[in-house]
Amino acid sequence: MTVDQVMDEVLRDVIFYNESGGGVTFSGGEPLLQSDFLFDLLQACKMHELHTVVDTCGYATSDVLARVRSCVDLFLYDVKVMDDTLHRKVTGASNQLILDNLRYLAEHNHPVLVRVPIIPNINDDKNNLGQIGGLVRSMSNIQGVSVLAYHTLGKNKYERLGRLDPMPETAAPSEDTMLEAKCLLESLGLNVTIGG
Repeated sequence: MTVDQVMDEVLRDVIFYNESGGGVTFSGGEPLLQSDFLFDLLQACKMHELHTVVDTCGYATSDVLARVRSCVDLFLYDVKVMDDTLHRKVTGASNQLILDNLRYLAEHNHPVLVRVPIIPNINDDKNNLGQIGGLVRSMSNIQGVSVLAYHTLGKNKYERLGRLDPMPETAAPSEDTMLEAKCLLESLGLNVTIGG
């Protein structure tokens, strides 16, 4: 699609954005991987005075983040694992760029809502959550933290694509696990919600 085609769709619902205080959220996959197109869309939204949100894991060059940031009202920013070795094992990439970009947003006081997907036996331990909480607590730009339950909705997609599920034995966390994660982060003085 072109920017104009996307904006035609977006602007059809502008009355709802105005009434609800909402706007446009760009997610994916990873929207920063299509940074030129994303930037053009964000600029178009700003020309129409629409609130903009980018849902990202922050894995992009600092140049991309700096450029896009100029048109973003809020980042939904995933932080999964603080230990770089474990992060590489479970995601295939280092977390250094992700954490550096989160710090960059903090340095520029850019509004961020940190989202922590709770994945049983991978990142739900007290040490990891405590480290995430400590990092977030050190940043004045963080609007809050959302803990999100890992889900298995992608299993069917893997099957349709003929791909192997990388975590076939991983189940969704229990309600107790989600509540424990929320309470641990709240004990560090953070504003935490489950879901969202």
